[in-house]
Amino acid sequence: MRLSSLSFSALLVLGGMAACTGTQTASEADKPVTGRAEAVAPNSLNLPLLVGRNIDQVRRNLGTPRETKDQKIGLEPTAEQMKATKGEDWVNTFDKNGTTIVATYNARTRKVNNLVVLGSDEDDLLRRANLSLTDASYTVQPIADPKNPGNTVGLRITKNN
Repeated sequence: MRLSSLSFSALLVLGGMAACTGTQTASEADKPVTGRAEAVAPNSLNLPLLVGRNIDQVRRNLGTPRETKDQKIGLEPTAEQMKATKGEDWVNTFDKNGTTIVATYNARTRKVNNLVVLGSDEDDLLRRANLSLTDASYTVQPIADPKNPGNTVGLRITKNN
């Protein structure tokens, strides 16, 4: 009886070792996507990373805005415009990877108030901008077309406090 108990124990140990030989294949070929900003593809937009940043950080990430300093409503407000508007709600428009992003910011404080990604397909915009409707750090709101309220013209992203 003692021998069979010892044999059974040895069989269990050998069976356990055989099960851990690493002969299993991975069920996923790629890295899992977590839905967070860290899991974004290398050349795609990562708007969650830009939410809450200042306009200079947004420009470094998205590139040169469409606006130029020579335009009437340019890259930065003139002294007259700054006095009239206090620098509030200034806009820079960016084109990145075929997507248009509009950043609204306070030119005096440099704080970005919100980002808007333009387009009519909400699911496509969420995917291209790496956005999640359930992320607690920011809010995504559809922007209705004023001429046809049933259609969307973009998504507004604001940082949650």
